[in-house]
Amino acid sequence: MGVLGLKSFIENNSDFLKPLWFRDSKVIIDGSNFCHTLYHDNGLDQIHGGDYDAFMDVITQFFKNLDQCNIKPYVVFDGGNDSSDKKLETLIKRSQDRIKKANVVSRGQAGTVLPILVEKVFQQTLQKLGVPSIQCLAEADWELAALANEWNCPVLSNDSDFYIFNIRGGVLPINHFQWKNITNSTQSYIPARWFCCSNLRSVYKNMNESLLPLVATILGNDYSKLERGLFPNWAKFSTKFGGAGNIDGLLIWLSRFSNPEEAINALLSQKDKIKSARIRTELYQGMQEYRLDSSSIEQFFISGEPQSRPPGPLQSLPDWMLKPFAEGKLSSPIIDVLILKRIRLKHQVENYDLDSSNKMSLLPRRVMYGVLLCARRQDGSESSMSAAETVEEHDRQKLQLTRTQVPAELPRCAVSHLYLDTLWEAPHGLHLQVLLESLRVSSIPDSYCIPENLQLAVYTTTFWLNHAQPEPRAEIFWALLIGLVYGELRRERRADDGAVIRRLENLRAPKVRRGARIVDLELAHAYSQWRCCLRDGYNLNQLLNNPVPEPELSRLYCGPLVHAVAHKLMRGVEPESLLSKTPHAVELYQKLQAASERELDCDLATRIRTRTGVRPPTSQEDDLSELIKHLMDEDKEENDGDQTFEDRVRVRSRHRSRDQTHDPRSKKQERARWQ
Repeated sequence: MGVLGLKSFIENNSDFLKPLWFRDSKVIIDGSNFCHTLYHDNGLDQIHGGDYDAFMDVITQFFKNLDQCNIKPYVVFDGGNDSSDKKLETLIKRSQDRIKKANVVSRGQAGTVLPILVEKVFQQTLQKLGVPSIQCLAEADWELAALANEWNCPVLSNDSDFYIFNIRGGVLPINHFQWKNITNSTQSYIPARWFCCSNLRSVYKNMNESLLPLVATILGNDYSKLERGLFPNWAKFSTKFGGAGNIDGLLIWLSRFSNPEEAINALLSQKDKIKSARIRTELYQGMQEYRLDSSSIEQFFISGEPQSRPPGPLQSLPDWMLKPFAEGKLSSPIIDVLILKRIRLKHQVENYDLDSSNKMSLLPRRVMYGVLLCARRQDGSESSMSAAETVEEHDRQKLQLTRTQVPAELPRCAVSHLYLDTLWEAPHGLHLQVLLESLRVSSIPDSYCIPENLQLAVYTTTFWLNHAQPEPRAEIFWALLIGLVYGELRRERRADDGAVIRRLENLRAPKVRRGARIVDLELAHAYSQWRCCLRDGYNLNQLLNNPVPEPELSRLYCGPLVHAVAHKLMRGVEPESLLSKTPHAVELYQKLQAASERELDCDLATRIRTRTGVRPPTSQEDDLSELIKHLMDEDKEENDGDQTFEDRVRVRSRHRSRDQTHDPRSKKQERARWQ
């Protein structure tokens, strides 16, 4: 939610935001809003698909600073979308806007796009730190405000809706919450700005606070978008200009009235009866969204009991699902699949001339839909596969938002043995079989000794290699494995791995905050597909009660590192040379490579091992970008003291040999076309 123009109006006026030295208090944090803001405000990577380990470090420092000031945080996340579909038009428009924004960033222009695993990394880090958090069944704004009111503490958020809720403890805008500038004195505190409805009342003749929901409904939010022509030009009541004059004028006008009913009567006095009745209904419905009652999530923070289900479609959720969902152990899209049979897929920095990367991971998503919609219920009801259960996916075709009906799929092994009402009571072996069948792989033999944290990544990597279009080059695959090794070394924190960790960190692509950026679309698209496979494999794994150990996502992908390593490998450097002098790292890399390649098609495995894959065609702009990267990398290599003479020889010889290679697929594919 959000009220049009209200955020800038409040935050640009010192009469509304008062200085506060914040300490010794509870605070309710708007998890979804704060997660996005924290990632963007710290200049973390967007163009390479995310810098998740750096984000985890930022999160850790934030909550460490809160603890130093004796601030007790409680984080509340959004769950499924509103089942009434009142926001559907807004959500569709928002999805289309995100496609355009991601495309802008993909073309090297300035913009913002949130990497798709950021919120899940945030939730995992909170669990690791022991910070109390809950994932609501539906949107969280109302629950956040109600809980803050009951506990008489502020809400931390940039969402302007909280200026409308009459929260006794007030609102702390994230933009003014200086958590990095913690003041160390007898009692540490965080400098902040604080909003309370009384601040607004003092400016507008002690205006009745019950009129604020009417302000939001008239201005418009995600639920209410009344035509502006229905209302006067509010700016004529104000001495301010632009949008500020419009809001200021509305507040001045409303301050004349003692309650909403009186104001609405005055507003509609000149309208005909039919139009007046319609507008009155919409105004009261909009105001109802801001009426606070008792919170249904307080009991979770006190006793661990999950949120009670509100009346309506959410009553049909299986009982077993409520607690793990509240704990963030199930992904929020499963609510939309079960209740709305609809899902909005997120978009990344990738090649927007090609198919959406989300199409790569369709198979595990279809199985997730099958588990949710086609598994039998204990009451005897059953959605059989012949009933053709489908889910409406919102994705893209180039730059256009698409809506496609995707059939659910339940593997044969599960049709007669899987019940939704008792899903987590099914045998572990059955859960594992369903997951592996969805990824078209078999279980990794124990002889490969793959660490638990990397097993799901190996399964999704094999699936990605077998299905990616265009087919990724060997160097792209190897760089991804080196990224996994880097994350695992940082997770294990072995003393003898420090040198190789520092060497890899020195290869990271530099931070780029503003201005034009060079985006390697070949790498961006390949890794975007891999992250989609990881996301959907991870979500299905959670739904099946983690038959494969749940990985720490922040350790699986570091975009700036993986892209930089891929460029180095494309110049002929051997991957093991980047891990040299650290036998443990080299051994782990080789195990990951063997486990990922074991079920590849023979021709594909050969192309990878011999670096004979063909680079997909690119535009002149892409070729120029790669040339610039190549020259920059060559310049960097001149000063790379860690590069050995033997590595340099291999670089030059590989350049010559790769120019002479041919694609072994060409003759085979040509024969197939003409048979």
